[in-house]
Amino acid sequence: MDCPQVPILGSDDEKALKLAMALAFPRAARMTCTRHLKQSFSHTLADKVGLPSQERQRFITQIFGYNGIIAHGTDHIDIAYRLQHMAESTENRSVQKLIELMSPLLVENAKGLERPGLHLASPL
Repeated sequence: MDCPQVPILGSDDEKALKLAMALAFPRAARMTCTRHLKQSFSHTLADKVGLPSQERQRFITQIFGYNGIIAHGTDHIDIAYRLQHMAESTENRSVQKLIELMSPLLVENAKGLERPGLHLASPL
């Protein structure tokens, strides 16, 4: 027996939009747009933390890059572990806090991709 089709809805982390989607599509899986997370992470590292471009790019690549945590995490538990390890291994307290704040959204995205019956063009 096939699993019923459940839509996946993506958005940025804007609260009103997330609430509207939840009310309009209560059975839908919701994911936060990785592109928006990456942009927000980059802007925060630059504008609020004040990291130089090269160091900022290193953190972005470690998380979002082709060989980064998101691309190579085997499941949501692995991604959570890798993000926690990354946060703990950096000496910059502001970067640690930012990774800790962003991690739940990235882990929830990975959980959404692990649903039974979901077939992706490429692996998580």
